[in-house]
Amino acid sequence: MKISRKKLETVVEILKNFGAARIIVFGSYVSSPDTARDIDLGVEGIPLSRLGAAEMAIYRVLRRPFDLVSREETPEFFALIAKNSGTLYE
Repeated sequence: MKISRKKLETVVEILKNFGAARIIVFGSYVSSPDTARDIDLGVEGIPLSRLGAAEMAIYRVLRRPFDLVSREETPEFFALIAKNSGTLYE
């Protein structure tokens, strides 16, 4: 389920507009983008009150399964996934 570069760039711009200071990709998409069933994204800097709206905006672009992990919501988990991730924006 590889996602086009254009769609990833659009997702990054959306998250930046919501206040993201850092965006990472983790999970199976990092090692096997062609066969991954979803894309896992981590974000730092988006206020929790805006996270739901950010997820809806991402879904409108991707139209496929994804997970969005917020450092502000789950800092311990974010630190763990950040160790084996790729950076989309910093």
